[in-house]
Formats: sequence, structure tokens, C-alpha cells
Amino acid sequence: MNVRITRADESRLRACHEVFLDSPLYDHYFTQEGRLDSLLADGIARRELWVALTAQDEVAGCMWMEPDGFFGAFPYLALLGVKKSFRGMGIGHTLVETFIGVSRSLGYRKCSLLVSHFNPRTKNLYQSLGFKKVGYVPDCILPGIHENIMVKDL
Repeated sequence: MNVRITRADESRLRACHEVFLDSPLYDHYFTQEGRLDSLLADGIARRELWVALTAQDEVAGCMWMEPDGFFGAFPYLALLGVKKSFRGMGIGHTLVETFIGVSRSLGYRKCSLLVSHFNPRTKNLYQSLGFKKVGYVPDCILPGIHENIMVKDL
């Protein structure tokens, strides 16, 4: 599916929130009232939250790219989601390719992300785009949720 990738603004906050509903990521990380909206608002304020827009201007997916997020060394994909009605249409792939392209255009030699142990489908997506597992952190962000550290050479 063709989408246009652009930076999110405050008018897209609610639509970005809806992207994560009905997802394992939401169920594991964002059930606490206000947590997701606070995170998304921070990403918008920092101009690091991006959206995938359909031809009808609907938010189909979003991602948060932190340019110096991996120990200040290279970009980090902090958050990625595709709205349930658009999953399986290549939007996640397009968003990750955008992350890779922006990272490369900024002159970085690597980019990085974490993927949760409960999310093998997304881990497969990242691997298909050249990310390699370089580490594993048990109980990384929340107890019982383990993260795979993945890095891609650019």
C-alpha cells in the first residue's frame, strides 16, 4: 500500500494512539492510563514521531525515531506501530525503510532498535531488512518483558 511518511504534529496525537490499540505492544506496555499519550506527545514535541498517511490522509502507522538514542552513538527506533486495519500491507516495512534511510542520510553508520520477546512477527520484519540481534536484556523495561537488541549496519 502506498503511504506518505511525514512528521507527526499535535493534530495527529489521537490517531497515533489508535494505531497501537489491539496490539500486543499496547497490551504489554500501555494499559496504564495516559502512558501512551504522554509518550506520543513527547515524540511530537521533539519532532521525532513520524506517521504513515494514506491517500485519504488517515494515519495508518507511526514510529518514533530518536536520532542519538542508542547511547548517543546512532539512531534508535523507539516505537513502531501499524493500525490493525492496515497490518499486513507493508506499512511497517515502509516505516522501517524510512528509519533506515533517515539514519543513513544523517551520516550514521548504524541504526538500532529493541524488539520484545512476545513480538516474533516484528522481529522477523526487522531481520528481513538486515537487522541483526546483538544482545538480549531480560526484564529490560518492565518485569517479565525481555528485549532483543538489534542493529543494522548502514
